[in-house]
Amino acid sequence: MNRSFTIRQVISYILSIICLVLCICVVLEVIDSTRKARPPKIFGISVSYVPTPSMEPTIKAGDYVMYKSVTIDDVEKNDIIVYYSKVNDKYIIHRVIDVKDDYLITKGDNNEIADAENITSDMVYGKYVMTIGLLSIFSGGISKNLIYFLLVIIFLVMIVMQVVSAVVKSKTEEINRQNEEARKQMLEELKKEILEEELNKLKNKKES
Repeated sequence: MNRSFTIRQVISYILSIICLVLCICVVLEVIDSTRKARPPKIFGISVSYVPTPSMEPTIKAGDYVMYKSVTIDDVEKNDIIVYYSKVNDKYIIHRVIDVKDDYLITKGDNNEIADAENITSDMVYGKYVMTIGLLSIFSGGISKNLIYFLLVIIFLVMIVMQVVSAVVKSKTEEINRQNEEARKQMLEELKKEILEEELNKLKNKKES
């Protein structure tokens, strides 16, 4: 029983540490992405808000999209990519309409003409994976500061939970120790009573 309880504790601590490390990594990534004015990327996956209708009807204005990190060699014609526009100084999500030897040509599905700049390898940021419809309730986009604030809150809550868990564990162990001592004491008293009763019986037999 004690061994099983210890194993559960170890697993719980390991999972808690993993969650804390992941939370710290996310916070650091959000801080770094905010400082460098780029979309945050967690384990190669990013989620961004699309404010314009240039990719309609495939991706509507106000949608949130998920995309993964890729290199220019991973991109094929008709793929939807996110790239950094040096001309507009912002990240754009458009479809690849042609693949050249050392650059890509892109265009928004809702645009009449192709993008003015050629997309080179250093501009490719990711490839579209899916649209996340659930996040459409956040019309106007989610502030990075809000994300950072929520992550910090989660981090603090996890620390508080660990402290509470440690306190509860300590109290539980103290109660169990007291109960064990009380049980032992009760057994000792019961043994004494039985022994006294047996001695009295023997004494009565001798007198009779």
